[in-house]
Amino acid sequence: MIEFLVMAFFVAQPVPAVAATPTDGGTPAAAAAGSPGQGPLGPVDLKEPVQINADLIEGGKSQATLTGNVKVKHRTLDLKCDRMTAYFAPPRVVTRVVCTGGVHAVDGDRMARGERAEYDVASGVLVVTGTPEARQGTTYMRGTKVRLTLGSEKLEVENAVIIFESPPSAPSSPKRKAAPAPARTAPVAPEAAPR
Repeated sequence: MIEFLVMAFFVAQPVPAVAATPTDGGTPAAAAAGSPGQGPLGPVDLKEPVQINADLIEGGKSQATLTGNVKVKHRTLDLKCDRMTAYFAPPRVVTRVVCTGGVHAVDGDRMARGERAEYDVASGVLVVTGTPEARQGTTYMRGTKVRLTLGSEKLEVENAVIIFESPPSAPSSPKRKAAPAPARTAPVAPEAAPR
């Protein structure tokens, strides 16, 4: 139930005042229409919604703090952390998130982790700090700051130490033609010596 409330809190847009006003003194027009996704608590069809799940949420007018199993999904980014502060602008559109504790982000074949991350929703830029590490394919990096942008293959690491891993290769032993097996002959019984 908490997950649903958190998702609706950040993903749903407010219903226009006209649609939310009861037309007959009873049920709001949007709810009376019965169309999925148009109720005052139902999800709205957004182009690129930010979906956030957490165990607990405490919110205000312009920001909310989420704790426990925090998961953020936006476009191709999956972001997990222990605690997050989400900042939003009217009408409840997430503009930026700041994650702390056990940050782990995955975007395609790129991975980054550290102790703190800031994600700007509009630009799709994620910056990870706090002893950050990153991996892209077979390349492992660590440094003081990791920056990745959604929709780009680019990965920036400041003060980087890079380890290029060789892909595993099959042992290359030269193939030899097998020597033909010796012809097998039946044992011959010794001839009896003439007496």
